[in-house]
Amino acid sequence: MDVRKRKQRAILSCNDCRRRKLKCDRELPCNRCLGGGCPEKCAYSAVEGDDGHERTPKRARTASFLPPQVAATGVSDETGDDRIEELERQLRELKEVVRSLQSKSDGAGGREEVELDGGEEAVVEKEVGLFKGRGVRTFYYGPTSAITVVAHFPDLGPFMKQVFIGSTLQKLRQDSKLQEDRARARQAANRMLTVPNLRSLLPGREMVDSVVKTYFATFETTYRILHAPTFWTAYAGYWDGAHELNSDMDATVLAILACTLCTSTHETPRYNADGSTFRSQAVVWIKACEAWLRGQSNKHRRLASVQVMLLRLLALSITCLKTKEYYQEVQGVMAFMVSSGMHRDSGILGSRCSVFEAEMSRRLWATTMELEMQASLDKGTPSTLSSLQYDCAAPRNIQDFDIHPDTTSLPDSHPWHTFTDTSYLHISVRSLPLRATLCAIHNSLHARPSATATFQSEQDIQSALTTLPHWTDSRALIASTLLDLQLRQFLLFLHTHIILHTPTPSRPSPAYTHATTTTLATAETIITLHTTLLTTAIHTLTLLRLDYLRAALLIAHIAYHAPFPSFTSRLARVVYDATAAPALRLLEERSMRPGRGNHHYCLTHTPIQPPQHNQTRTLISPGNLTHMPPPASTTVLYMSAPVRHGFSTLMPSWPATCRRYPVQISMLFLKMLPPQSAQSRARAAGAVAARRRRRVLWGRMLGSARWAKNQPT
Repeated sequence: MDVRKRKQRAILSCNDCRRRKLKCDRELPCNRCLGGGCPEKCAYSAVEGDDGHERTPKRARTASFLPPQVAATGVSDETGDDRIEELERQLRELKEVVRSLQSKSDGAGGREEVELDGGEEAVVEKEVGLFKGRGVRTFYYGPTSAITVVAHFPDLGPFMKQVFIGSTLQKLRQDSKLQEDRARARQAANRMLTVPNLRSLLPGREMVDSVVKTYFATFETTYRILHAPTFWTAYAGYWDGAHELNSDMDATVLAILACTLCTSTHETPRYNADGSTFRSQAVVWIKACEAWLRGQSNKHRRLASVQVMLLRLLALSITCLKTKEYYQEVQGVMAFMVSSGMHRDSGILGSRCSVFEAEMSRRLWATTMELEMQASLDKGTPSTLSSLQYDCAAPRNIQDFDIHPDTTSLPDSHPWHTFTDTSYLHISVRSLPLRATLCAIHNSLHARPSATATFQSEQDIQSALTTLPHWTDSRALIASTLLDLQLRQFLLFLHTHIILHTPTPSRPSPAYTHATTTTLATAETIITLHTTLLTTAIHTLTLLRLDYLRAALLIAHIAYHAPFPSFTSRLARVVYDATAAPALRLLEERSMRPGRGNHHYCLTHTPIQPPQHNQTRTLISPGNLTHMPPPASTTVLYMSAPVRHGFSTLMPSWPATCRRYPVQISMLFLKMLPPQSAQSRARAAGAVAARRRRRVLWGRMLGSARWAKNQPT
């Protein structure tokens, strides 16, 4: 008698979950196999049907994370070698799909959530910069912005949160914030400043004369806004005719004072809740100039209103006023210049525009283009010059005394090797198309330059640098330095993408080695150029630019991530030792003269215990700064918003350069190289043993003291 075979149930769980009688999520591989670390063993046995043949389970089990074209292939029912071959084939197909998806999303870039100072969350789009904020209260910084380098230190946020909360510096910051709030409340009560005229805001004549001379010796050797002979002629009778009101001259002098006072060395700055006293005075003058500009007629526009507009931009940058809005202010002035037709050739107007006015318009337009270009690079956005069509010619390479308001024809330009009052603008305008193109390429959201294009751009920049003239005139120091800096900074932009987005290789490729060596050499040169100006008591470019900040951050990034031991790590150590102190001094001046400015970052030294044989990093908590030895010269520290207190009371044993106002230690690191010689290793081990013995001794002494205190008398 034939017995009818019982129909088997469809197998819905994997073999391992079925054997262990555990719940299975019926995926391939299932969660339990993934959690157990054996996803390769996850399999579903075939079901034997009534006809004696095997068939697959009723439910198709494809991995939820696989693409359709891979999931559709299924899983081989065979076991042993055939199954391994099938899995290897699927793995190859999966790699191809992942590679194709990555190639399609190169323009969008990966996203990573990071935490910045103060617990503020931000999204780092590894290809296109930093996007932070919430809702509509957001801020964007593109790839060429220096702050994007800070976001590529993954240990920064957790370290800040760990060491800052409950530390001495947090208390200092709270006290500082309280003082600022009190000062702001007092200012709110007296927000309206009523003066009879702008001239009543001027300080004494001796101070004004000194600051105005400083302005013409620094700013006017690069950005040409004023015509020196015309200004000095009007200035000579300005104080004598005090009874005659000249609002144009009043606004011009106030704007000059506002953009120059923080860079002047006529006296030492003092500090209050809003920063330095220089900055406080400059802010009042800036607001007075803004009120004057609002009262000017656009229909009956005069040359002085355009000049004050550009002087105000310089003052905003120098005093760190409206730092987050500076880019908007520059773009607003750029839009005004375009709407006024400054980008067109003045010769089109014919007799309706004098020769003197046409030449001054060229100077003002060239100055606006330079300010807009640098503001776009600092913000990380493409410059409007990359898409703007303009036919305004470059300013002539002539002296100011070669022209005057009654000039009927312009003299010919002097040769390049002859330095004049307008040499900087005359030469700088020639490289603007190249710089605007590179700015647009490296701040693009959807494309990245190829290796060939990067190499060609590097050659173009190097060629432009070699053609720069070498002047012997002492007045040309700022102009020649600025011409070099504004071209050389693009060498950093060319290779920053490779440095920040390439995983640290155990054996660096030639392309990675070239990028790191070029970046280190360029960064060192940039810091050296700024330091040279600083040694001659010229603070103009130090307060106007932030390229040395990007250079210092990239040096720290390379030194931190460089594989050890390698040529790159040794070179980074040498460059860092040579540039750490100069970079610190530059950032100190940038912060101290206006008393503000480093709200996001700063660079300084801090003590850090160098790693021993295991090469681990040791982070020093700011809460114990009073017991720290003086800073070593081989450590880098990133800093956030400045604190309105000096460190003299906290660190009396530290050098004066490390106790200067204002700084706040809140985040940090650099990979320290271990001692190389046996003698240095022995010294390090001996120092560690000595510290351990002292710690034990102090523990015994403190224990004895507590015991004696608790004994009855």
